Amino acid sequence: MYPNILHLFANTTNEYPETLQHIKWEKEINHTNIITVLPKDVNGEMWTFKKVVDYYGYPMYSKRISNAIRTYQHALTPTTKQHSIDYINRNFKKYSKYKDLPISDKCCERLKKEPLRRKAKELGLECAILGILASESYQREKEWLEYGCNVFYERKDNQSRPLSFWTDDDIAEYIQRFNIKIPKLYEMGYNRNGCMYCGFGVQLEPVGQNRYQKLKKTHPVQYNYFLKNFKNLMIDFEINI
Repeated sequence: MYPNILHLFANTTNEYPETLQHIKWEKEINHTNIITVLPKDVNGEMWTFKKVVDYYGYPMYSKRISNAIRTYQHALTPTTKQHSIDYINRNFKKYSKYKDLPISDKCCERLKKEPLRRKAKELGLECAILGILASESYQREKEWLEYGCNVFYERKDNQSRPLSFWTDDDIAEYIQRFNIKIPKLYEMGYNRNGCMYCGFGVQLEPVGQNRYQKLKKTHPVQYNYFLKNFKNLMIDFEINI
């Protein structure tokens, strides 16, 4: 209905090559109205995935677990620290042994959300249409149950999430029915094309076939970079790579 609708693509510096290739195709061949947003701070300094990890910590296990660990590590009083420990033990007891490791949920905020908000404000945009599914995470399901698909004038950002209640089968059927071009990454055994080195949910993936082990086979150059910079952290996190 609106073929010229504006798209914002957040290049997090942590994208699969196939994602970047697809964005290039969208812009140059498909003539999609798309703007690439880079992760810069208010002073115009670039953030990268490695810089965020070095400064804040690694996004690991899940956003809720990483947030709880970051809250614990930055507690300003003994009482707040104890409350954080109690929260972790109550909700994520088996991950409490990692609470002093460099783990944080700040990655998404610095590399994607904050730059997108700044660009939206700069352009005077009033609403974002997001293609996220409620089934993708506990937090997204919780928000959908609480707010529904359209959230206007209730939070800081006006958002429409029309795919919230869609399933993977719904999306596969839509792609086939309307002959939608998608990134080649999905032909390589991947179900998602999110941030390449993100650790959210990796501990739940099949033994011997987690995203990092898959990366070793499909993207050896990116895997070697991952090993060089983050191997020791993965050992501490007890993640097989």
